[in-house]
Amino acid sequence: MLRRLLDRVVPTGLRGWPPEDAELVALDVETTGLDPKNAEVLSIGAVPLRGRRVILSDRFEATLRRDGPTHAGSVRIHRLRAMDLDHGLPPGEALARFTEWLGGRPILGYCVDFDRAVLDRGLRADGLPALDVAAYDLRSLHRMKSRREVEDHSGLPDLDAILTDAGIPPLARHTAIGDAVATALAYLALRFGSGPAKMQR
Repeated sequence: MLRRLLDRVVPTGLRGWPPEDAELVALDVETTGLDPKNAEVLSIGAVPLRGRRVILSDRFEATLRRDGPTHAGSVRIHRLRAMDLDHGLPPGEALARFTEWLGGRPILGYCVDFDRAVLDRGLRADGLPALDVAAYDLRSLHRMKSRREVEDHSGLPDLDAILTDAGIPPLARHTAIGDAVATALAYLALRFGSGPAKMQR
């Protein structure tokens, strides 16, 4: 109980490394914009890390149904066309499925506070409780690994730079599941070195 309270009140960048035996969930969301106050979730990708393995067989993927036009510039980034969103799940259903799948596991992400804020706003809009889990930001962990000050978030590297430092190929970048897997592999490389990370299908 105390641990969960601390996880909510201590800023993400100051939490340090999660316990080595913690089952983390690497998370990424694609959104309609970059302002967490009005961006909407378009897709969710998440994959568990157990020990030094990325468990692809237990991944979560969902595209959310959205109405209205899709900005061409955004499509070039997240590759989700209007027709893809037309066939997505209703937002409330997708978010409810995700929170049930997640359970109480801590999340790991690049800019994880943004992802969490957008997810929480969507959950509240559908009458669902906000996420009540610990969150770890890959940027801050990378900075700690580099022995830099975590309090100063200016000049934090982008995900591609972290992947390059970790020796991880870019994979399917700018898809939710692709960025979630990339985040998971980068975390394992930073935490344990480049050799031990394994993908389990």
